[in-house]
Amino acid sequence: MTTSEAHATAAEAVQELREIAHGWVDGRRVDPELLVQAALRSLIAGVDTPSLVLLAALFRGEEEQALELFGQVMDELGFGFHPPEGYWEGRLALARWWAAEIVGGWLDPVEGAGLIVEDVAEAYGKCEELGPMVDAMVALMDPVGAAYPDDVPAHLTRAAHELLARIPPPSTPL
Repeated sequence: MTTSEAHATAAEAVQELREIAHGWVDGRRVDPELLVQAALRSLIAGVDTPSLVLLAALFRGEEEQALELFGQVMDELGFGFHPPEGYWEGRLALARWWAAEIVGGWLDPVEGAGLIVEDVAEAYGKCEELGPMVDAMVALMDPVGAAYPDDVPAHLTRAAHELLARIPPPSTPL
């Protein structure tokens, strides 16, 4: 989508920003120009926050400010993520955030499950807190297909609900 292709609704624009955030919060930084363009599209669609205006107004050469401003935009729109200090606690908080995004309908269940398993569970192996999502993904990879669910998104969303019940919210606000 180019800047001339504005979103039909503010909700679609916020969803685009959320989709960028899903990888961004785990260190997969995007091109600052993409952040500026997404901010511009969001403003055109009617989304308005103080940092979004600043992000959309960045000139070439000022793009180093885009990453900090995008973090502020996420906070202003209510989906910012601030992990606890400890690495493992931060990874569990990230898995919990992605699970909440799945349950809320803002993150595709297959994509979110992949993020949780690949970026959190694989680093530590199967653990009690991440068990529901790991088990759900294992069922999807069963070569025999005996455990393969009929409705994959619903199956993974149920696993995300279970994960939310097992991982307490971090002591520092998300």
